[in-house]
Amino acid sequence: MSIVQLEHVRKVYDKKVAVEDLSFSIEPGTMFGLLGPNGSGKTSTIRMMVGITLPDSGVVRLFGEPFKRDALKRVAYLPEERGLYKKMRVIDQLVFLGQLRGLDEATALKRSHEWCERLQITEAIPKKTEELSKGMQQKIQFIATLLHEPELIIMDEPFSGLDPVNATLLIETMLDLRNEGRAILFSTHRMDQVEKMCDAICLISRGKPVLSGTMREVKSRYPRNRV
Repeated sequence: MSIVQLEHVRKVYDKKVAVEDLSFSIEPGTMFGLLGPNGSGKTSTIRMMVGITLPDSGVVRLFGEPFKRDALKRVAYLPEERGLYKKMRVIDQLVFLGQLRGLDEATALKRSHEWCERLQITEAIPKKTEELSKGMQQKIQFIATLLHEPELIIMDEPFSGLDPVNATLLIETMLDLRNEGRAILFSTHRMDQVEKMCDAICLISRGKPVLSGTMREVKSRYPRNRV
């Protein structure tokens, strides 16, 4: 069973077509890259996948069923626009956000400490968010996204603003999660990122699909200088 299926999805804003006839699917244990330039419809696509907006036509399926809000309990979403409570201590914030996702306090606290150690930011635990660098804040939000152990992880431009060291750490963590069986979709405008990380991709331009498939299929169909 596919974790995600988009079937001929279309979205229009103020008579402007943002997404047109877009179809793809994501399997368990797969890293999927949604590739395209700025303004190509990547964020509009993601917002339909997580129910922020609904398609004007076509179908979004999560876990084999037409979209139902209850399915979002099994989904993590990291938007491009980051947002944390600047005056709260990091650990208090992570526990609070974990509880919003249905965790009890003890479990949220335990997982928060484990993730901070895994991402090498234990020194941030007692600090307020406003005291942290932008890169460290992004890692905190990444942790908050994962506390409820989602089966599907959706990230909009997750590497934006990260320095090379933190970007590498995030990539390694995402690959580990994929290897644990999670399905991961991330959007990017950089082909080098999807080549290094992804099992499958969909390239969109002006809201329309240009190519899609596994990386092996894409590379066999298109010479390198055309992809």
